[in-house]
Amino acid sequence: MSQTTESLAETLSELLARNVAVNHQEICEHDGLNVIVAEISYRSSEPDSRSTQWIRETVAVPQDTIDLPQFAMFPHFKGIIGAVFSAIGGMNDVNFDDSPKFSADYLLHAWNEKAVRVLFTPGIRDYFAQHPGWSVRGNRNHMVIFKHKTVCESDDQESFVRDAAEIFRLFQSGEAELDRRPDIDRETQVQDAMAAAENMGGIAGRILRKELNRIALSSAEVQAFLAQPIPRLEIPSGMQRQVIADLKMLIAMGVVFCIVGVVVPVLCFVVLQGNDRLLAVPFAATFLLAGGLMLFFSIRHGSRKNRLLRQGTLHSGRIDRVQRTNTEVNGRRRYVLHLTYDVKGQTRKTTANVYAGIERAKSLAEQNAPVRVLVDPDDENHALCVDALVISE
Repeated sequence: MSQTTESLAETLSELLARNVAVNHQEICEHDGLNVIVAEISYRSSEPDSRSTQWIRETVAVPQDTIDLPQFAMFPHFKGIIGAVFSAIGGMNDVNFDDSPKFSADYLLHAWNEKAVRVLFTPGIRDYFAQHPGWSVRGNRNHMVIFKHKTVCESDDQESFVRDAAEIFRLFQSGEAELDRRPDIDRETQVQDAMAAAENMGGIAGRILRKELNRIALSSAEVQAFLAQPIPRLEIPSGMQRQVIADLKMLIAMGVVFCIVGVVVPVLCFVVLQGNDRLLAVPFAATFLLAGGLMLFFSIRHGSRKNRLLRQGTLHSGRIDRVQRTNTEVNGRRRYVLHLTYDVKGQTRKTTANVYAGIERAKSLAEQNAPVRVLVDPDDENHALCVDALVISE
């Protein structure tokens, strides 16, 4: 079934980890397979560029059923660009000893390496070794196939669709291999992300390892936390860091703004004469207002989240959907969980912002599985989906 432009843009934004705009799309058919061919654009900072630039590409999105582990495959950057990308990007690269040309030509990034190794059959690796330049992203029931920075002309569209269909069929054969291995979970677990982070180099690898260790939270810690009587006195550090944003910098900036808003105007009144002193009034008002707002919202946010964790009542609910936004906070994408839960026999609906655990939340939403929801006793619309946190076994 065809996707609307808005739905396709959200799917591609998720797969490409960019804010994608779909400029044009149409449905093409090849050998019984419907393929959406779309011209897209997005802003991207390349490893070899100091500025942000617009990228235009033609992508193919096959419309048949498939179930994939999350992966990203694209040609290796060469020369100086490759060195810069390795130093900054630090993405882990899944290599195959029996496919040296494929491993030399392509970077294959996977959070769940075991599942991706099974998916990438010898047939898939041989195809890409013989056909360089392709990029493929896959996750769950979505796949996008394209060539980086390439816009397909109308004369080339038929061959582009034919190649995309052939690639998709190859991945369906890889999916069949995964079907024969029920012992391998396709969903990325926290342990998989930690293992991938250990294999990542560069600046990004160090940042990711530090972040995962900082928010580490085990299922045993969650169970012990929920078993506490209200008010809960012991909050696991990983849970506190995931739920309550790091507000130290914002609070410090608020304090600095307030101090500057007082000290500088006082100095102006001491040093300046006559009407020149009036210049201090708008300066003081601006800095005191900005600093006061920073302090107010930071303290209010921390207080509400602390109350939710310490005094929140536990209820059963479900995740209706996971919505991607274009907002980033401290380099992390913000998602919105649409939750339904029961309180005192009444069904409630609300939303909750999350910045991690997205794949787990999507899986729970697709399965319509029950989830644990903490509800603020002072505000029933203020809730936390416990099972959407990043939790290790």
